[in-house]
Amino acid sequence: MKLLIDKTEIPALPGDTIMDAARRAGIFIPGLCWNEASEKSHCCRLCMVEVMDRGKEKLVAACAFKVKDLMEVTTDSPRIARIRKTMLRLLYTQAPDNPAIVELMDRYGIAAEPALPVRDNTQCILCRLCVSNCGALGASAISAVDRGITKRIDTPYGAPSPDCIGCGACADICPTNCIEVEDTPEYRKIWNQEFAWARCSCCGAIITTEAHYQASNPPGAPVLCPTCKKKAMGDVFAESLGERV
Repeated sequence: MKLLIDKTEIPALPGDTIMDAARRAGIFIPGLCWNEASEKSHCCRLCMVEVMDRGKEKLVAACAFKVKDLMEVTTDSPRIARIRKTMLRLLYTQAPDNPAIVELMDRYGIAAEPALPVRDNTQCILCRLCVSNCGALGASAISAVDRGITKRIDTPYGAPSPDCIGCGACADICPTNCIEVEDTPEYRKIWNQEFAWARCSCCGAIITTEAHYQASNPPGAPVLCPTCKKKAMGDVFAESLGERV
């Protein structure tokens, strides 16, 4: 399957969205709510493109629209630029001075106007990638709460969640780096909760949080870092070879 993006022919796989095929081919289409490793939320709308489909031109979200063979896609036009500028101005009110937003504003020639109403200073753009990541891990400790201008991502009632394992997967995938994670030698603090570290029983290196390690390993599994685990497996293999000889 092939498609034309800005008159450049690129390959695509069945089930690909325009964004999937474009990113794989190294073609830039902005999108803060898109991540290849997570369920797509299709909410930021920065990835709007024009496609020629069945002889008709229409605007679609590249992260949601499935490719068709020989489809023609335009990723940058005066119409698309106007839409992206509008969306970026709205995102700026949610994440003022955030590097990811500012970089895109510079790319499209938008001045950071102090007069723009700023909703808050959390830097969150409500893309929900963190919620998807948390759910994929089976924790589902965070979600969108409240409505309108007070809508935010949080644990239930803002209290420490018994489902959170402190893995930090939510912070790792956040496109605006707005989830606060405090790592100290003794613990990790995230979502108003402190998590003790799981340390390697051989070398003492920090592996992850105890809650995360227990959730992702069988009960009673030895607490070993990747290096020590590899060494232990090598010792067992060497011992078994010695017994055979």
